[in-house]
Amino acid sequence: MVRRVVCIIVILAVSLLLRAWTVWAGDEDTSHWFTIVDQDTDRVLLETCHVVAAGDEFVDEENHRYRVTRVDGHTARARFIGTVDVETQALAFQAAISVKLGFLRIGLPFASTLAPQGRLVAIYHTHSDESYIPTSGSSSVTPHGDVYDVGAVISASLKNAVGLTSVHSWESHLPHDGSAYARSRRTAVSLLKKNPDAILDLHRDAAPLSAYATTVMGKPGAKVMIVLGRQNPNLKANEQFAFALKNYADKEFPGFVRGVFYGDATFNQDLSPRALLFEMGSHENSREAAERVMVNFINSIPAVLYGVTPAGRTAKGEALRRAKGEGGVAASTIVSVILLVLVGTAVFLLLNEKSFSGVIERLRRFKKVELREFMDIRKKTGPPEDET
Repeated sequence: MVRRVVCIIVILAVSLLLRAWTVWAGDEDTSHWFTIVDQDTDRVLLETCHVVAAGDEFVDEENHRYRVTRVDGHTARARFIGTVDVETQALAFQAAISVKLGFLRIGLPFASTLAPQGRLVAIYHTHSDESYIPTSGSSSVTPHGDVYDVGAVISASLKNAVGLTSVHSWESHLPHDGSAYARSRRTAVSLLKKNPDAILDLHRDAAPLSAYATTVMGKPGAKVMIVLGRQNPNLKANEQFAFALKNYADKEFPGFVRGVFYGDATFNQDLSPRALLFEMGSHENSREAAERVMVNFINSIPAVLYGVTPAGRTAKGEALRRAKGEGGVAASTIVSVILLVLVGTAVFLLLNEKSFSGVIERLRRFKKVELREFMDIRKKTGPPEDET
């Protein structure tokens, strides 16, 4: 009798543990969202299904940074720790990526509208069942939820807009439990063998509609949140990439990026310095709402990686134009003209003198005779009088 009671207790205990493991899913609580509030003002900063722990951080739309100090149930309290200079972070990323990928950005006003040939990005989905209730009637659809459809739209948008190839994996990583990231890790490793310039894990959050709702051209849209794993050696590099995207998006698509959340996990971002997780709206948004924002926001990726957009403008160039007006473009044009004149002159001299030694001798003669005579004439005649 005692043995039977013990067995029943053990079975119940194991069942409860398995239930807790499934619900919390290692990094998420799919049964109820967490709310992070400012500990000084009680203002709601973030609502998300990501499990929130002390030490987690959140950078809001205005780039104010908060760190979680205490968690009571599903409510977390955070304190303000400073403001992120996303412009500096973006410039640091662009300098690093230019060296890494071998691109030289000289700021001339003839930016390409197409991504460099042979470059690609990778897309996959760790939580394969995630869906949008208004579209599917459920927040969970197997084996492929609505997030795969949004991923397909993003892949097509990159190709159609700037000619950037993307490898979009439809591999399923069900069930939605604590081992999902272990299963999706195999997919990520396989995708990285194709040498993508960035790898993106696309999700949708679980939060009230108001947390992600926005509008795009007068129609419902769903904001984007970037998620970083703070327990991985690539955090600083991932962070620079995230802020470069946010910096560009904030200028081109204000209000589309809800913020950047730092969770107590890796999210497989230890595999690449340019690995990010995107929460594309909430389960209470429609799939179409998520697609409307992502089609615009996704143009931030080729902009910060390669300096190209459908309009042929770079993120850095846009920042300069906004700061200096047309003067920045005019200055670049003058530089371009000067370079063309110098190159043209060099070619002309080489054709006429037949050799480099002849060109050098011609330049020496110009300096000793022709330039001196010109300066003597200027001294004798003086500057021209102003016309009235």
